[in-house]
Amino acid sequence: MPFDDDTARRLHAPAFQAYAAGAPLIDAMPARRSAAMRRRVLVFFSVFLLSAIAGLAYTYMRPAVYLANARVQLTPSALGASIAASAPRDASQDFLTELQNLGSRPVLEKVAQRLAGGQLQGAALDERVQQLQDMLSLRAVDGTNIVRIEARGPDRQGVARLVNTLVEVYRDEQAAQGDSAVQQQLAQARETAREMDERVRARQREVETFRVNSAIVSAERSENQTLARLKGLGDAVAKNDERAAAAEGRVRALEEAVAQGRRAPSAKDNPTVATIEARLSQLREDYKAMERQFTPQYLDMDPSARSARNRIADLQQQLEGERRKGVQSALAEAREELAGAKATAQRLQQQFGEDRQKAQSFTRRFSEFEAMKDDLKGLEQVRQGARQRLLALEATARERKPRLLVVEPAAVPETAWRPLYTRDAAISVGTALLLGFLAVWFVEFFNRTEPVAPGPSTVIVPQPWMQTHPVGPALGAAPAMPAVEHQQSVPPRAMATPLLAQALPRELEQYEVGQLLAATAPEHLPLLACLLCGLSAEEAGALRVGDLDAAAGRLAVPGDVPRVLALSAPLQALLVASAGAGAAPQQPLLSASGQALAAADVASIVTSSAFDAGLEQPQSVTPESLRHTYVAFLVRQGLRFGDLGRLVGRLSSEQLNALGPLAPPGERRPLAEIEPLMPAVAALG
Repeated sequence: MPFDDDTARRLHAPAFQAYAAGAPLIDAMPARRSAAMRRRVLVFFSVFLLSAIAGLAYTYMRPAVYLANARVQLTPSALGASIAASAPRDASQDFLTELQNLGSRPVLEKVAQRLAGGQLQGAALDERVQQLQDMLSLRAVDGTNIVRIEARGPDRQGVARLVNTLVEVYRDEQAAQGDSAVQQQLAQARETAREMDERVRARQREVETFRVNSAIVSAERSENQTLARLKGLGDAVAKNDERAAAAEGRVRALEEAVAQGRRAPSAKDNPTVATIEARLSQLREDYKAMERQFTPQYLDMDPSARSARNRIADLQQQLEGERRKGVQSALAEAREELAGAKATAQRLQQQFGEDRQKAQSFTRRFSEFEAMKDDLKGLEQVRQGARQRLLALEATARERKPRLLVVEPAAVPETAWRPLYTRDAAISVGTALLLGFLAVWFVEFFNRTEPVAPGPSTVIVPQPWMQTHPVGPALGAAPAMPAVEHQQSVPPRAMATPLLAQALPRELEQYEVGQLLAATAPEHLPLLACLLCGLSAEEAGALRVGDLDAAAGRLAVPGDVPRVLALSAPLQALLVASAGAGAAPQQPLLSASGQALAAADVASIVTSSAFDAGLEQPQSVTPESLRHTYVAFLVRQGLRFGDLGRLVGRLSSEQLNALGPLAPPGERRPLAEIEPLMPAVAALG
């Protein structure tokens, strides 16, 4: 475009003054530009050099600190104080105790003396020990008994020598202390075993003396004479009582038989009675045989029959007499036996009463004897424990000493540990560069010229390689003013070239999505969640209850490009609650008053929710903008464009071209490596 004098005056007033004085304009503007550049260069290098010199001087003037470290395996004493203990000891406590001993002051004093050749005394020794404590660091490796010993100091030879000397001194100290402790414990164990032997022998003598004085033959109660005699008397009394009871019962039975005229219980034992009964039985059978052969009149006249009846009567009288004599005889014998049993019982009771006091006294002494035996048994168990402990101490004398194994000795460090000169120098130079640029900006900030008055507007001609991404039209907004055409300024080729990008809907920020979901009505929340998961308004309205597989956690999205989405926990809970229990498979999943949602209904719900949430420009929040927000969320994570359709459906090439600038640089990521759910939607769970 033409460059006139008015334009030059507005853009470069000082240069135009030189031009008005007669100097050519082409010489005045470079002069002004070179003076400003020299000022910038002077300020930049002045600040940069001063800052760099100060920073590098501070960096390299700091003394070097060297680090030497060693690793040792510290095995604590497996000592026998825990062998006789009732509860097991914690090995970690023994290890920590040995770790404290490794860094204790007595060990460090010996290290300081060895490093100084034994010439430190008093305050000098205390000061040197304090220095060593500041230089040393002991750290246990987790899960092992390895100790990392570190020493920091300005002398790289000295730090390595300090670590190795500490290991040597501790090893010598523990060897000496271990031998002394082992010998002391062995001596204590032997003394304990000797004392227990003496106490056991003394107790055995007391028990034996008491046994002899108390006439205790054996430790078994039944083998002692007094108790055996008392037991025999008890058995005799019991048997005699049984005999007396039997005799008394027999007497009573015989007396009752005599009184009632019955046969005596023991009559069958009388041979005479038995013989008479046999003869009487035979005669009766013979007479009955005669009665069967002859008539009673004949029997009355037959002499043999009359003789048989007389013999039967005589035998009957004789049997009755013998029975009475037998009963009287048995009764006399029973009474005599009962009297003898009572006399024996009286005698046994008298003898038992005399021996009872002796038995009680013996029982008391025998109980004391048993108690003394129990005490003796306890002492013998203690003595056995002392002997076992002594044997264990003697067998494990070497194992119980603390051991120190050097895993990695300290080596002389080749480089400084702190400070890192190269890194700090780079930081100093970088800081100097930043301060130089800040100084140039600060100087130019106060050297700015006054703003020029507004002049004629400048028309920028769009080029074919420039892409624009305007925000989608707002609902209810006035139509945009037509752009001023400059046919003369626009090349015909540029006018004929179409733009690759198209207008994109509005993309909501995550906090705006959260406000929208928080302010929407509960019945509209499943719809908004579906739109924010890549569903269009038509797809959301076409969902049916049968498309939701709650058991498998999947949602079949109908439409031109049907797809199956894996439901996250928040979205699945919302959809299951929206479907309700017992709903028919053909019933709309997202409905208003039982009717499927149309696209206009979905847009109305989204716009009303945007107004309720108080979003900026709520009229620009549409179902397409919610879907575009989710698509942009996936693209900004680097998702492969080939996998994008599996979540949001088919996208046109124009839409993909418009989404291209949103993708981050680098290799694209597969679907398994991205987060498929926006944080605001995930927060619903």
